[in-house]
Amino acid sequence: MTSTPAEFGFTRWGAEIVRLAEPISARGPNASAPRARSVARNGGVTLTVDGRSVSGLVQRGGEASMAHLEFDAMSPATATTLREVLGESTEPTDDMHRRLIEAASWSSPVLEVADCSCRARGDRCLHILATLYALAAAVDREPSLALRLRDFEARLSGVAGGADHPDGPPSRMPLRWAALTTFDARDYWSTGRRTGPPD
Repeated sequence: MTSTPAEFGFTRWGAEIVRLAEPISARGPNASAPRARSVARNGGVTLTVDGRSVSGLVQRGGEASMAHLEFDAMSPATATTLREVLGESTEPTDDMHRRLIEAASWSSPVLEVADCSCRARGDRCLHILATLYALAAAVDREPSLALRLRDFEARLSGVAGGADHPDGPPSRMPLRWAALTTFDARDYWSTGRRTGPPD
């Protein structure tokens, strides 16, 4: 008797993304997970991937929310080992993933940012979960995406973050927040026409 393949995360690379939505440490299943899987399954998530940053426009009925995820970068040592395991291949396989784990040369991805424009105020709302499931499906189709999410090529060449950030670029602030220091209080009541200092 054969088991039914997983809907999301049927490759080892995609399964790592699913594990972010369904962490082993959770005390119980997330009640939003079934709806999130349904949204992802039915094309309700529009993904935009920019390096380690992933945005998911999640549409349910007449409502839409924007989820933002940002992944940690792999270490240069991990990138070097991965390059050796890949050889001439550009698409990682499940066997390659197994070899990395057995050699203790791989760590599962970590979310440095998980934020959403909805009112849930949590890092595992329905929209974030739906984005993770949709991303897992995308990684299942194209496992090399899992490497791009971790800055593989940049870490391999040693240029990620430049000299000022040897451990990788600093995490960007979640989209829905902005530091108060980015605003000039002098311009609070300005119409935008004044460019000089206040009188």
